[in-house]
Amino acid sequence: MQANEQHLAAIALVTFCDLHGVNEPGIGQVRLCHSALESGDKSAAVKAFKQVPLGGNGCFNDWQPTEAAHFDYLLGTFRALVERWARLMCLLDDAPNNSFKPKPLRGSA
Repeated sequence: MQANEQHLAAIALVTFCDLHGVNEPGIGQVRLCHSALESGDKSAAVKAFKQVPLGGNGCFNDWQPTEAAHFDYLLGTFRALVERWARLMCLLDDAPNNSFKPKPLRGSA
């Protein structure tokens, strides 16, 4: 599988994080994943992705916007970007006997 969609999802997520000051645990690994996808290094991208804490307290997807006027829009956009990126990254990790399962996003339906 080519990583074009994963790369686009990573670009969107990193850009959103830059624009809105997302500095949660795991942002460094998200950036490493993006860089690896950009250079075509699928295994390094998957390795970085697996190090991003998703789900539970104190995780990357716990970010909350500080802009009250657009709180729901920003939170919904962030969660959608994280969900798409994580889902697409799981598709890249197609190794046999893979037992990795991402934690569900907290608060998602």
